[in-house]
Amino acid sequence: MDLSDAPHEHAFRVQVRDWIAAHAPRPAERRDPARLRRWAQDLREAGFVGASWPKEYGGGSLTSEQQAILNEELARADAPPIPGGMGLLWVGPAIIRYGTPEQKARYVPAILRGEHTWCTGYSEPNAGSDLASLRTSAVRDGDVYVVNGQKIWTTVAHLSNYCFLLARTSDGPAKQAGLTVLLVDMTLPGIEVRPLRQITGDCEFNEVFFSDVRVPVDARLGDEGQGWTIVRSALVDERTGMAASIRVDKDLDGLIALARRNGKSADPVTRQKIAELAIGCHVLRWSSARMLSDLLHGRLNPGIASSNKYFTSNLLQALSEAVLDVMGMDALLYEQPDASPDFGSASPGYRFLYNRCLTIAGGTSEVQRNIMAQRVLGLPR
Repeated sequence: MDLSDAPHEHAFRVQVRDWIAAHAPRPAERRDPARLRRWAQDLREAGFVGASWPKEYGGGSLTSEQQAILNEELARADAPPIPGGMGLLWVGPAIIRYGTPEQKARYVPAILRGEHTWCTGYSEPNAGSDLASLRTSAVRDGDVYVVNGQKIWTTVAHLSNYCFLLARTSDGPAKQAGLTVLLVDMTLPGIEVRPLRQITGDCEFNEVFFSDVRVPVDARLGDEGQGWTIVRSALVDERTGMAASIRVDKDLDGLIALARRNGKSADPVTRQKIAELAIGCHVLRWSSARMLSDLLHGRLNPGIASSNKYFTSNLLQALSEAVLDVMGMDALLYEQPDASPDFGSASPGYRFLYNRCLTIAGGTSEVQRNIMAQRVLGLPR
């Protein structure tokens, strides 16, 4: 497998790298809302928001290879993320793939313009690791669904305009067959959002309660009972790409530089640990390349996506733990930041605490193991 850029890809990479150098906010500017708004507008004008979406939906019509290069270069530069969050990463692509013409016209342009913030209503108190067991119900009543239930660990729900909600519309022996996706307006009566304080001090996650919320039937995405297929597709969109391997490589470089500064680079135990982590970074790079190849060839492989998610989560946790080990007693001098920091410049203590969520967020490691066992190794349930 040849992972080097073709001449036209190299030219695009240089173009993107030069553009980022000219437009990205400097670290000192990243707490300035006006500067970040200008960065978002610059990205839109350059066609880098929804870069690989079709032009008919307002996207940049970049190839999948170009989208991957853009993601890599943004990660390499530690640039602020492309605005849009979940709406841009998987809600928009899901609406383009499964939505009606009216839904595409209503939601997709607003996502690209940054007018709508989306959250994802998946996990529940008794159905976090096993989504097929969720109990939030959506009962058809004429031209609306009446929704009742509770979601938890709902990222940025307190800031969101809409929820990409997975709910149960029917019961039966095949639990997955009774799930449906609704595009829920978060201002509807009967929705209550309660932020959850995390170990970092942030309130990124939330509980969301639905009490007789009347959601129009035309807010259903796809067919009734198609929710499981839509969500599986969305999760693969979330976990695909090479940018994660660049981020762990940068963390590894930071660990090596720290070991040298602290006089630990000659310590055999530290050297062995760094070597193990370096091997893990190489494994992630080639695994991510395989996922990118699957994407370019139109292959949907949830098993490989799960293995990448599982491996990346554990590797990032191991890297942040190794940093604290190398810091020694200095690692105890953690101070709570006044506000959520830009993650690229966050302190080692903050990164360590934040990374504890990675083996839960986006699908727990236990669930990823089950998926790999069943779909990759062919083991029985």
